[in-house]
Amino acid sequence: MPDLDSGSQPATRDERKQDLRMRRFLQASLFSVLYLVVLVVFYTQGKLDLGTLIEACAIVATLILGFFAAFRLGLNLRFPDPSLTVLQLLSAVFSMLFVLFRAPDTRVAFTAFFFIALMFGMLRCSAPKLVMVGLISLTGLAVVVWRRYAGGHDIEELRLDLLEFLVIAVTFPWFVYLGSRVKRLQRNLQEVNTKLEDIEVMARHDDLTGVYNRRALMVSMEEWKQRVSATGEPLSICVIDLDLFKRFNDEFDHLTGDRVLQAFAQAARDGLRSSDVFGRYGGEEFVQILPLTPLAGAILDAERLRKRISTLELPVASALGPLTISVGVAQYRPGETIIDTFARADGALYRAKQLGRNRVEC
Repeated sequence: MPDLDSGSQPATRDERKQDLRMRRFLQASLFSVLYLVVLVVFYTQGKLDLGTLIEACAIVATLILGFFAAFRLGLNLRFPDPSLTVLQLLSAVFSMLFVLFRAPDTRVAFTAFFFIALMFGMLRCSAPKLVMVGLISLTGLAVVVWRRYAGGHDIEELRLDLLEFLVIAVTFPWFVYLGSRVKRLQRNLQEVNTKLEDIEVMARHDDLTGVYNRRALMVSMEEWKQRVSATGEPLSICVIDLDLFKRFNDEFDHLTGDRVLQAFAQAARDGLRSSDVFGRYGGEEFVQILPLTPLAGAILDAERLRKRISTLELPVASALGPLTISVGVAQYRPGETIIDTFARADGALYRAKQLGRNRVEC
């Protein structure tokens, strides 16, 4: 049962989405920190000067704090893409381009982390957006190559830069293609999961009334039996039958009888506790499982249901009188099977009918 005194409210759908965006941003931030760790390794090997390393750390820290503030304050919600995926990608790429411009020996790090960054965006961006990010990145890389050559006219450095540019330019289209395939597979998998969930729900619920079906009831009874056997807590079962239900089918038709079953099932569900399990066992017979409830409590609960159903407004006007129910109640006895408990409740239901119906027996 929910804690009504705690004052806490469940998170709304928008709040859960914002929390998810924040978690994804923190994961991307770890990627940025990892890149800085790699730069430290390059520094220890003399491939990166201390000034560039410090400036790279300052840039990354500023970007992380800026995006964190945007998510924390909800400023990201003003953008068409609240996840700010493209902005985060471009920020990461241009930070790495800055380092590449200042330290050409970090080419291998740029190439590896460029594609890792694109992998983050691949699952969140559409193919056109990913292509746009790639083209902007390649343009930025071309500018870096041109500026560096214009500043030093180093042919050997130019050859290495052009080779890197060629590798990325040739690989990127295939990366986008594979990314779109992965997204399609991911989307198909989500659709299959949704369908499987729907099938699972249908397999556990009665088509007519929407309550649990016989199979789900048997599973639930066995599960609760296992629990109370371990804890010693009480468990009771009510078997409920609609008295003289056939008269509704005979006087009207089977569709009317279906509507009566639906009205009863809804009324019974309205009176359930959060721990109770209710379902249709078959025909006009229903079962209510009352966990943590001794026999006396189950009898009181069955009596309340019987009185409530006797005043239920039926979906058809009839001279047949009010709808009534007979209920058999039994409490699980340690050591017996749950089928034995159910059989005792069913026997009590038979006695209720023999004694005139519209009553509760145990």
